[in-house]
Amino acid sequence: MITFERARQIALDTIGPTWVTDECGEYVVADYGFQDDRSWCLVDGGRRLVIDGDYSCQLVGRGSTLVDKKTGEVSSLNYLEDPERFDAMTEVGHHPPEDSVD
Repeated sequence: MITFERARQIALDTIGPTWVTDECGEYVVADYGFQDDRSWCLVDGGRRLVIDGDYSCQLVGRGSTLVDKKTGEVSSLNYLEDPERFDAMTEVGHHPPEDSVD
């Protein structure tokens, strides 16, 4: 099984090189996220969004980054495509209070 830390590195290696660095900064992956039995759901994006919490850097229409726990395949899924799946996910790592679902 792919670990959460490995999933973060896979995303950095896969998405990072194609990320357009602009005023929102370089591509980063938070050290916390979500999971279900199939995938890790990463909190990722430009540094100003992920680290600084600047939601003006949230890319409209960009889905959440998922990394398959068995294969390491990276995919994207929007909440509206499968809200039940997202709602059932559990937290991984230490979430800042503003990002916690509790």
